This record gives sequence, C-alpha cells and structure tokens, in this order.
Amino acid sequence: MGTDRRQTLAHWQRIEGLVQEWLRERQQLLALLCNVRGIRGVGEQPVPFESRIQRFCETLMDYISAGYFEVYRELAREARYLTGDHAELAMSIIRRLEESTDEALAFNEDFDSPEHIQAQRDVLPKRLSRLLEKLEERFALEDQLIVSIHQSNATAQRVVH
Repeated sequence: MGTDRRQTLAHWQRIEGLVQEWLRERQQLLALLCNVRGIRGVGEQPVPFESRIQRFCETLMDYISAGYFEVYRELAREARYLTGDHAELAMSIIRRLEESTDEALAFNEDFDSPEHIQAQRDVLPKRLSRLLEKLEERFALEDQLIVSIHQSNATAQRVVH
C-alpha cells in the first residue's frame, strides 16, 4: 500500500473515531433527555430536578459544539476530497441544522440555572417537546451527513484496497 493510501486510510480512521465518539455523546444526550422528561429506567439517579436539567443543558451544548467545531468541519473537509456533489450536499445539510441549533441555544439560555428553571418550570414540558422535535430533525440530518459523506468515503476506501 502506498504512502498516500496509508495516509488517506489513517485520516478516514481518525474521522471515524471522532464520529463514533460524537455518536456516543448523542446517546448520552438522549439518556439525559429521557431522564429529564421523567422516563423511568434510563439513567435514573437520585439527582435533584434542577441538576438534571443543568446536566442536560451542558451535554446539549457540548454535543452541538462538537458537531459544529469538530465533526461537521471534518466531514466537510472529507467531502471536498470526494468526487461529485458531496461538498455541496454537506454544506446544504449543515445550513439546515441552524434551526435546531437556534432552538438548542434558546433552550440552554432559558434553563441554564436553577433560578431560570424555577421561573419557567411551567413551560418546561412544552419547551422540551419542541426541543425534542428539533433534535429528531437534527439527528436525521446528521445521520444523512455521515452516511452521504463519511460512509460513502468508506465504500470508496474498500474499493481502492
């Protein structure tokens, strides 16, 4: 195997590790969301409600940040090296993620402290439902991004080797 192929494979493996870690963070986010919404059996802990909300907000912001500043950037870079419309598709998907990002940022701002949580506790169920709807859309778009760019590149890697 040539040096270029080894470097390409190493680059793909690095991105694969990044994506897998990010998807584990997504699972943690979903478990925290279930815990906040009161779904039993998912990460149950005797933790005060406000602390659960704050932990969820922190994980949500970490997840959103990792997506924008690490994963999307790497996938967009990977797309530029592929043939076809991959780069354009990647940028299109990333732009469509803005709505869910705005909702996540607004939710975090409104529920980032015990005082804010107490002041808005009555609207929390509705806000959680709206956030969940936006996150579902986001996860579908992110999955599309991963499959169309990164998994497409994996298939190309297997053909080359």
